[in-house]
Amino acid sequence: MKNFDSRTYSVNDFLEWFDNKQLELNPKFQRRSVWTDIARSYLMDTIVRGKPIPKVFIRQKLNIQTRQSVREVVDGQQRLKTILSFLKDGFKINKKHHTVYGGLYFSQLNTVDENIQTNILNYEISTDLLVNMPDSEVLDIFSRLNSYSVTLNEQEKINANHFGPFKTLADRLAHVFNQFWIDNKILKEPEILRMGDVTLVADLLIAMIEGIKSKKQIKNYYDQYEKDFEYDVETLETNFAETLSAISDIFRDELKNSELRRIHLFYSLFTTIYHCKFGLPNFDGPRPDDSITYTKIASRLDTINSLFEADSFIFTPNEARFLEDSRRATTDTNVRLRRTEYMINLIIN
Repeated sequence: MKNFDSRTYSVNDFLEWFDNKQLELNPKFQRRSVWTDIARSYLMDTIVRGKPIPKVFIRQKLNIQTRQSVREVVDGQQRLKTILSFLKDGFKINKKHHTVYGGLYFSQLNTVDENIQTNILNYEISTDLLVNMPDSEVLDIFSRLNSYSVTLNEQEKINANHFGPFKTLADRLAHVFNQFWIDNKILKEPEILRMGDVTLVADLLIAMIEGIKSKKQIKNYYDQYEKDFEYDVETLETNFAETLSAISDIFRDELKNSELRRIHLFYSLFTTIYHCKFGLPNFDGPRPDDSITYTKIASRLDTINSLFEADSFIFTPNEARFLEDSRRATTDTNVRLRRTEYMINLIIN
């Protein structure tokens, strides 16, 4: 027999309950973790953009003495605390999250948009209401929920704990170019559902900013950029898009049939084309002049496919080394550097 109700309540409902002392935000079930300012800003940015947030769980009990319903937040404490704090001018949305509403308190939002305060108050939060449920039942519910949880992979853990402009940029570009990954068979849909696209984009952005690095360093850069990310996001976004556009123009729908669609080789293809167009940081490789057309680049890169089909005795030392580096799918810095150097020399020579 069902002993909970699934409902939606507006932000204003939660505000009224809180002001009337009918909302308990610190019951014994809640963990005492505290969100960072950047995490709180990211949540409010999600709300002002009208995107959904995870549901909350509330136990509703009747206070016999006051004859009022009291609502205990069983799960969702930090989300609701953040929302209520923002409504009471407790903090501002970060400008790096939202260029229009960033840097303003809730009470100031009407100076730039006369409707946004109303939209926030009307925003609906999905809620599971546990009516008069005893502690033992509440604990059993969360034990059962956790039994079906999928163990997070490394990228999912990173995304759950980072909220800065680098994270949002990597997420946005991964989603914008979703069809590119699928059409060119770089990633499959199940990989994208587990954030393989975000991992790839973050890896490529790091190369654009820092130069070629090991894939193992992705989390370290997320941590570093969470504290300080002063790079021009618009330039990074534009250069990333132009590099993928160049790759599309070079291969003309044939990338999906090339060895270079394999994700570790695609990384090196991207760094190669990016270097040709913009120059990689901390990389001394030559860059082609304007006389080398996309058609010539396509023809020269196509020889890589031949390497995988040829007999080993016909390889030059450089070809043999590149093939070994490619077959091992290694993502260490030195191997990535060698693969990119090989492709650049192939294009130029």
